[in-house]
Amino acid sequence: TLETGRFGVSAMALLDEANTSRYGHPEITKVNIGARENPAILISGHDLLDLEQLLEQTNRTGIDVYTHCEMLPAHSYPFFKKYPHLVGNYGNAWWKQTEEFAQFGGPILFTTNCIVPPRSEEIRRRIFTTGSAGFPGCRHIEAGKDGKKDFSEIIELARTLPPPLPIEGGELTCGFAHEQVFSMAEEIAEAIRKGTIKK
Repeated sequence: TLETGRFGVSAMALLDEANTSRYGHPEITKVNIGARENPAILISGHDLLDLEQLLEQTNRTGIDVYTHCEMLPAHSYPFFKKYPHLVGNYGNAWWKQTEEFAQFGGPILFTTNCIVPPRSEEIRRRIFTTGSAGFPGCRHIEAGKDGKKDFSEIIELARTLPPPLPIEGGELTCGFAHEQVFSMAEEIAEAIRKGTIKK
């Protein structure tokens, strides 16, 4: 069991190094969970390189980009804060897709994560997949030989669709990664001693 666990920890260390060496160490960040009135694309999953390429291709187009579910932590990486059109997170847990995607209105890009079978053909037509994600009837975008992906089809579709309908409002906080927590270790230890942090 310990040997199996060691492989898991080693794999996570490699992933952490890959992400932080390119995008910086996550920092505590407030994220908008409302919706704006611009055309938008929703991106879900874990692949930060896909998010980077999508943000570069949508830069200065008037199209907003929202993260969904597992992609929420991207907001805490310093690299992504330079994109003003990465405007927030839309939606909650993966299993709420069927109700929330009906409200979003724009295209949805799945990178590495679970897809709940869409309830309607209209939603299926707005879903794109890439990388290890895929679903029958949804368009899949492959990387070129240079590793780059062309998201122009998603961008053009977004221009023709309505903006997302708000499903909630306010902010939530993310970015509690290990470097951020270590930098606050003494404050956290003192809060535990005082009883202001419990469990």
